Amino acid sequence: MTTAAVRLPSRPLPRPIHPYKDETTPSFVRRLETANALQPRQLRTLLKASRRPWLESLAAWTDNAPAVLLLAMPQLGQHDPDPSLRQKLAGRPTRTTHTTACQRCTLARGAGRYVEIYSTHEHVICPRHGLWIGDGVTGFTDQFSIRAAPEITAAWHHHRNLIARHGRSGVRKAFHIACVINWRWYDQFHHFNATTETYDELAADQPRYANSHAVVAASLYPAIVRVTAAISSPHWAEIAHSRHPGRFLDRISVEVTDGWQPRGASDPLRHWMDTDWLPGFRGSDTIRPSAPQIGTSYQKRSESA
Repeated sequence: MTTAAVRLPSRPLPRPIHPYKDETTPSFVRRLETANALQPRQLRTLLKASRRPWLESLAAWTDNAPAVLLLAMPQLGQHDPDPSLRQKLAGRPTRTTHTTACQRCTLARGAGRYVEIYSTHEHVICPRHGLWIGDGVTGFTDQFSIRAAPEITAAWHHHRNLIARHGRSGVRKAFHIACVINWRWYDQFHHFNATTETYDELAADQPRYANSHAVVAASLYPAIVRVTAAISSPHWAEIAHSRHPGRFLDRISVEVTDGWQPRGASDPLRHWMDTDWLPGFRGSDTIRPSAPQIGTSYQKRSESA
């Protein structure tokens, strides 16, 4: 028994929408369904049942040119992009991390309050509106103001400078390691004075979020960036893994640990210093530019990027 091919509507829906930059495909489809008063997942079911490329269907339903959708949502054509398009997409997020976009930004652009986007590891705040949108934020209701703690914004600028200085791939790995170290310190003894002060500032200014994971993550962020700075530097990393790591530990004690030098096999920083463990992922979290190639060699490079 054969199943007839699903025929999708080829004209725009009554209320077409525009994509938000770096929006995930499920988020875009959900917003399209909501705008047209359709059942949840109704359009997604049609897309999955049809052999027609999703890009063509979404372009037809929203009255957007396919090129517009590709520039806004690179995942629709990321596996085998046209060389000129890949150059335009260079530096945009890959599909490794997604988060909820700043609700004030999305409202200002007419996209509603809840838009999910692909992002990069340093995309933890909205600098325009001063909202935390990083770790712990699972929806727009979890976003909160960080105006009371300017050290978070300063750490974000430091984070971006580290990427410019040491490269995105290396800083991404160092940031992951620093997150693990600082969260383990927090689990062991609730971290150090600077983090506690930042937490108190945020909790006093945003009492409804005081017990949330997101506020703790925001409070830890400045310390995480300071550890990232030490780990991502080839010079300081070499000292950390040498037989005489005193200077490295002195730096950490001054910048992060209130004068205390981490020691002992159970300490997460000393564990990294002894084992030089690395996270499981590789490379950057952005799309890389690629020189135009001829034939299959370019296709293979695109698919592996």
